[in-house]
Amino acid sequence: MMKTLDFYFDFSSPFAYFGSLFVEDLGVETTWRPYLMGAAMKQTGIPPLIEIPLKRDYMAIDLRRMTRLYGVEFSFPSYFPFMSVKVARAFYLIEETQGQPAAKAFAAKVMAAVWGKGPDMSNAEAIADLAGVEGLESAITGQAIKDRLRAQTDAAIGRGCWGSPHFFINEGDTSEHFWGCDKRDEMERWLTQPW
Repeated sequence: MMKTLDFYFDFSSPFAYFGSLFVEDLGVETTWRPYLMGAAMKQTGIPPLIEIPLKRDYMAIDLRRMTRLYGVEFSFPSYFPFMSVKVARAFYLIEETQGQPAAKAFAAKVMAAVWGKGPDMSNAEAIADLAGVEGLESAITGQAIKDRLRAQTDAAIGRGCWGSPHFFINEGDTSEHFWGCDKRDEMERWLTQPW
């Protein structure tokens, strides 16, 4: 039976950025699903890493290592932490009108902008410029697109997402859940020979 992969993430997560760099290289059909991690944290009572001094300090070390490992430009944007609501809505609007491949391409550009000194992705005008979609600013305030993001966030939480990124390898009616961008090796092994 063919396996597929669901990639759940929040654009405001630096670890999601690193996950996005390899998820399409796993050799399996992948669906990207941004969600609002803040809603999951609120439901579970889990505080953001940056609010826990020991974890925040470790995160800084870990992100420097990943930057060297992947050989990419990385820095925290001046507007961090930022609300990813607008950009997540834009993703689903693009997916709805142009399909998942176009939405993925948009998401990759957003990740590069957020974590590589690009334009301010909390700004609707900058998002619209990057998306190249006319009327995007007003379209992402519509109730239908708000409801779509809310439904995707609820679905993510329902599957057990509480941070970012989360990966689900699906096969038929079952799925295997992996959390964290450091799970690449395990996912590659699971895709070829589950244990």
